[in-house]
Amino acid sequence: MGSTNSRSLRILLAAVVPPLAGSLLVYLSAVTLGLYGWSTFIGLPLFIGFTSSMIYSPRGTERLRYTITVSFLTIPVIGLMIVGMAVEGLICLLMALPLALPLIAVGALLGTAAARIIENTRKGALITLMIGLIIPGLMGAEASHSDPPVLHSVVTTVEVDAPIETVWKNVVAFPEIADPPSGILNLGFAYPLNARIDGTGVGAVRYCNFNTGPFVEPITEWSEPTKLAFDVRSQPEPMTELSPYAELHTSHLEYIRSRRGQFRLYEKDGKTILEGTTFYTHDIAPDIYWKLFSDEIIHDIHLRVLNHIKKISEEK
Repeated sequence: MGSTNSRSLRILLAAVVPPLAGSLLVYLSAVTLGLYGWSTFIGLPLFIGFTSSMIYSPRGTERLRYTITVSFLTIPVIGLMIVGMAVEGLICLLMALPLALPLIAVGALLGTAAARIIENTRKGALITLMIGLIIPGLMGAEASHSDPPVLHSVVTTVEVDAPIETVWKNVVAFPEIADPPSGILNLGFAYPLNARIDGTGVGAVRYCNFNTGPFVEPITEWSEPTKLAFDVRSQPEPMTELSPYAELHTSHLEYIRSRRGQFRLYEKDGKTILEGTTFYTHDIAPDIYWKLFSDEIIHDIHLRVLNHIKKISEEK
């Protein structure tokens, strides 16, 4: 009975203690330092898995599959803690999950290997504590030496069975999109409603209104009817967080920024090819992972606009 109670206690501590430390480190990173970097999304899951395995199997003697399973119990616990602390919303945590899961497992493997090598519970605890103290330093160093964000672009194209002049007019400004959002936009991401413009030519200002507010877009190139290019002077929040709090503004919403955009139109086989491009940056690492989500979100935004322009142009 005593052995069973001891094992149950180790499972409980392994599921709760690492998330407690991890949520405090997430707060330090996201709220205090404004950092969404390698130390947060790579180092922290490794640390959580490592710590969980050290608590559950301090000498590395438990079966590996059980150790990894116990380390996965930290995921809902830290998720609840982070949401409860109003640091992040549920959707953003779910987006991070495919990255965190394998890293926590790797951390558990490393913890098991370290425990077997050390063969000393106190030394294992000391090493775990030292790693936990190093991570804030890594976060601080990363926050103070961050590289400029990479400029990305997303291009989406549709074919419109209408004259290029008609399509151009609907690109410059278009009426309300009545269709509900689709695809990934259903998860709380901002989506376009309509567009209007003040003036014509270079220097005019286009307003693309989203459900979270307007994009203010000064026109930088007006080559009617083939190209409309613009900068982004200001923009609304890119999403509405899913959270128990009525209003939740998380730091990362400031880190995804549209920089400029353009529409290109050309004729092919009696139809109009309409191409929309957004140039954007995000200050979140690893860039190669988060770009997958950003590209898909922007592509769905493009499709919502371009398909609407196609629909109203072909009705004329």
